[in-house]
Amino acid sequence: MIEQIVTRYEAARLGYHQRELRRREEAAIARLGERTLADGAARGGRLASLSSDAAAIRRRLAAVTAEHGAASSAARGRRGALEQRLAEIHLTAGRLALALPPTGAESEVLAVRAEIAGAQHERDRLRGEGRRLADETWSRIHAWVAPRGPALGAFAVGWLIARGYAVSHTKGILASLGLSATRRGSHWVSLAVDTALVQHLLPLFVAAVSGYAAHRLARRVREAVDVVRARSVEAPRPASDAAEASTRRPARISR
Repeated sequence: MIEQIVTRYEAARLGYHQRELRRREEAAIARLGERTLADGAARGGRLASLSSDAAAIRRRLAAVTAEHGAASSAARGRRGALEQRLAEIHLTAGRLALALPPTGAESEVLAVRAEIAGAQHERDRLRGEGRRLADETWSRIHAWVAPRGPALGAFAVGWLIARGYAVSHTKGILASLGLSATRRGSHWVSLAVDTALVQHLLPLFVAAVSGYAAHRLARRVREAVDVVRARSVEAPRPASDAAEASTRRPARISR
């Protein structure tokens, strides 16, 4: 059980670590895109278009800062929207750069992805280990509960019946034991303690006796069934031996 808890904890920890690695990967791709846009115009195509868009957004950021100041609320809102757009452009450029032939600039992204792959492999291993431990735990519980199923069922039923009877007939049970149902009179300890013993301890005792009897009876039945099955398996053997002997005798006579 402790191993299963530790395994689940480690799997959850690796899941959180993977989310952190995903954020690191996204930041690394954005940095790669920002570096790539520096020579996007020379490469042409989509990267050149993204480079011009990024330059336009930077000019707008500078204009907003110069017009409203960096500390004003209006400037913060407009700068936030422009910075979000610029980050999206950097991510797009970084993904495009990863699709191009390798130049060495993408080493940071590849290193983070290698960490993500390693964490995913370890998490899958821990999940498999957790499933194996869960199966083993369930097998042990089933192996323990299955032979004691009748006893547990009889215990539960006996407790429910005895509990209901003891609660509804507390005064009669106390009187049969020579105890008083009021504060005055004879008590083992006190009225509250005697009532608790009758309403709780007595049903448990009856349930335990019922469970023990059911367990003994179920074991006797299983033993009888095993004996009958063993006899039914051994019964055809004499008939088969007699048939083999009858087939061997004519062969000897013919000889």
